[in-house]
This record gives sequence, structure tokens and C-alpha cells, in this order.
Amino acid sequence: MTGEVTVRPPGQDPIAVISGLSLGPAAGGPPVLHDARLTVPRGGVLGVVGRSGSGKSSLAYSLLGHVRPGLEVRAGTVRVAGLDPFARPDARALRGRVVSYLGQDPASSLNPALRIGTQIAEAVRLRSSVTGAHEVRSQVDALLRSVRLPDDPAFRRRLPRQVSGGQAQRVALAVALAGRPGLLVLDEPTSGLDTVLADGMRDLLAEVLSAGDRSALLVSHDPAWIASVADDVIRLEAGRIVAAGPPRAPAPPSSPRRGSAGAGPRSARNTGPGGALSVRGLDAAHGRAPVLHDITLTVPAGSCTAVVGPSGSGKTTLARCLAGLHRPARGSVEWREDGAERGRASPVQLVAQDARGALNPRESVGAALLRPLRGVGRRCAADASREAVRLLGLVGLDAEVLDRRPGQLSGGQRQRVALARTLAAGPRVLVCDEITSALDPETAGAVLDLLDSLRHTLGVTVVMVTHDLAAAAGHAQRVVVLDSGRVVETGAADRVLRAPEHPVTRELLAHTAGSVPVAADQPR
Repeated sequence: MTGEVTVRPPGQDPIAVISGLSLGPAAGGPPVLHDARLTVPRGGVLGVVGRSGSGKSSLAYSLLGHVRPGLEVRAGTVRVAGLDPFARPDARALRGRVVSYLGQDPASSLNPALRIGTQIAEAVRLRSSVTGAHEVRSQVDALLRSVRLPDDPAFRRRLPRQVSGGQAQRVALAVALAGRPGLLVLDEPTSGLDTVLADGMRDLLAEVLSAGDRSALLVSHDPAWIASVADDVIRLEAGRIVAAGPPRAPAPPSSPRRGSAGAGPRSARNTGPGGALSVRGLDAAHGRAPVLHDITLTVPAGSCTAVVGPSGSGKTTLARCLAGLHRPARGSVEWREDGAERGRASPVQLVAQDARGALNPRESVGAALLRPLRGVGRRCAADASREAVRLLGLVGLDAEVLDRRPGQLSGGQRQRVALARTLAAGPRVLVCDEITSALDPETAGAVLDLLDSLRHTLGVTVVMVTHDLAAAAGHAQRVVVLDSGRVVETGAADRVLRAPEHPVTRELLAHTAGSVPVAADQPR
């Protein structure tokens, strides 16, 4: 085996075939993927849709010869360009050269210590026949231009932390394209981007997929994008392919479900004029680089406030400041606690966007939930175990997840476990940083409805950092718009999203599919 693969001419044979593939836990249990059968034709794009946890990512990984830790191949075969990606010699020949992967957070695949030009150059040397320094440099420049990035020396010398989120995504795409693969596996590559950057990335990927005879398996929660790019679509439910056929245009968005904002929380505490959270004159920085400038806002108890803005505007830094995880350079964040709650865990808890990084990869879901239940809630072992099962049910997961580790869960399942763990600490304020970005629309709606329920029954206050303006419209009473670390617009969700005053807000709305439905009971 030389490591090279001869790809047959377009149209003669499919680029990938999966036959009767079943995956399941190595220790036994129900399969996560059952009797999957599909064909990806050369030059074709196959879309994959389904709820979070339905097996979409497991199906995508199989084309690279990969299964999640704790899972095994129980039956079936996978062939890519006639080779078996689960066989080590074939896998070495295929990965990067014939099949490349772009995941839910492409930028995380970049080495933070290597300059952008170096990372792309290494991929060119490893995945293609180009070896000479001049030829490699020319190929790097061509790849940068192909993903709409500058090809000048100054940009090539930047580190990943010195570019925007959207630029980092495109650098990762350039690395994936370095070997000129015939098959791209795309697993929600735009899930963490704001509406403007997501539209740009979708357009770029559509352009890449339309070039030559490149094929793709596309996993996405975006039905409009699936309909515009894919030739055929399969739907997964509980690990089974239940439908296949041409993509259908998505139905127009409907108003999200939500509880009555006017009724207010039934058992909310700290409802005085100061509100649950009070931020005054907040400045924050990363090292010497300023990020937030003079942030002032108030979040009333029992309410939901959405924080929106372009990628890189400081939303996550603000969320971490609110939760006490990032020390401000100036200003204050105050929360009024009553005497009964003094001495317990921090009343403000963060649900991070990166659930994989927030969960201990060596710890089971059960252990992650039991620690706050036993330590903060001071419950006995039996009571804590029952509460852990109840919390999982609240976020739409079964009790069998308790024995799994994070690596054995889908991206959506990990986010729901992270939310359940945060709820186990009994917070009074939930700061949610893009917690629905990796969830399918149905599951995302259920999680947002759960947050509404917690607000109205327990008086929990919610700060929702999101790029989903429809979610902000349907579930938040107030909206705060950030740009370049400053609050550029704030007010009732109805006013801000129906009659935006700032150009940044108008641009975000312009890139939102369809109209943004604002619930009729929004305060005006």
C-alpha cells in the first residue's frame, strides 16, 4: 500500500456505500445505529437530518472509519472509493486525501500554537503530492483565496486566536480541502455562528460543493440549507433511517411556544427594583486586549434577557463575567440573595456553549450529576439518584444515559447533560451561552420551553446568549445587542426585533431566514 488512492472517473461508481451498518455499546445494549444503508454518488450531496441523538454524527464518523469511545461495529460494511475506512492501511490512504471532515466546531481542530500558513502548509505536504517549498506556498495561497481569506504574508503569520471566529472556520475548511478530497463530511459546521457568518459559511460551502465532481455527506439542522444544497435527504430516528428522498422546502416559521410573560413568575424571589442581576460600568479584557466596554444592564428577577450580536462582539466574555468566571477590569456585577440562600453554591450558574469541554471526559453522566446533588443539595444517595433521573427527564434524556461518558453522547445530548448538571446546583440565575446551537429545532424548542417553565414555576432568571433571533423573540422579554464589546441597542424584544434602530441589529435580522415571529404577549 503506497498511501495513494486512484479515484475512478466521475459517474462510474459511487464515492461511498454503507451497507447494513449497525453500531452499539461494546458492553451491550440497544444500538445507536441500526442497519444503515446509503449511497453517496460521485458529485452528489446527501443530506442527513434528525433529532439530536438520532445517530447522525455516528453515521458521518463511519465514513472516516471512526466510532465513538465505548461503541463498536456490530454488523455491516463501509466502503469509500472502494476501500474500507475501518482497515488501518485503507484509513491512512483515505483520510484527508479522499475524505475530509468538518465538524460542529471546525475552528477547534486548529492548533492554537501554530501559525495559519504553517497549518495549511503541513496539510498540503501530508495530503497531496506537492512537496517543493515554492509549490507548497502557491498551494497555500490558492487555498486561502478559495475560502475567501487574504493570501498575504501578514495573514499567514497570524495564530488562530488572532483571527475572527468566521475566519477560523474558513481556515479549518482550507485545511480540510488541502488534499483535494473527493468526499467532504460536514457535521453542522455552522451551528455556532451568528446569522451573518452562518450565511457566509453556507454560501462558501455551497460554492465548494458545486466545484468539479466533489461529493458530500451533509449533517445539518438547517432545513433551508439542506433543501438548497442536497440532492437527496435521509432522516434518522433512534438510529434508523426512516425516510429518504429529494429535499423539501421548509415550512415558514411559526411563532414559538412560550408561557405568558405578563403573568410573571409564580414564585419568583428578589423582585425588588434592583432586579436579579445588576451590571454597572463593566469593562473586561483578555490579557491586554480590551473586550467589553462600559456594559450597564439590569435583568429583572424571573425574566429572560437575550444577548445577541455578531461573533466576536464579547457575548461569551459577558456571560463568563456574569457567572463570576472572568474577572472584570472595572465595574460590578451584583445579585441580591436572601438570607436563606447565603452560603450555598453560586446562585449564578453558566451553561457553556462547549459542552464537550465543560464535562469531564473520564466521568460518567451519573457522577457529574450526583456531585452537585450531594454536595450543594446535601441529599442522601438514594434521593440524589432519583433527582438525577428526574433532571435528565426534564432535558429530554433517558436514565440509561447515566452510565455513559461524554464521548459516548452526541453533541446535542452533551449540551442537555450540561444543562441538567447546572440545574442540579439549584441556581437562581441561569446564564445560557448558545446552548441550543447544536440541537435540532424540535429539541431546541423543548429546551427553551424548559427554561420558560423554570422561570414561571421556580422564579429562575435566565440570561440567554444566542445567535438565534427567533429564539430571542419567542422566549425573551428584553434583548441586548452587543457589537465590538459595547451595548449598541437594548429594549423590549418586540421593539428591538420589529423596529431595530442600530445597523448591527438590522444586519442580523436581514440574515435571519424568514420573518422573526415575536410572541403576542411581549411587553411593549
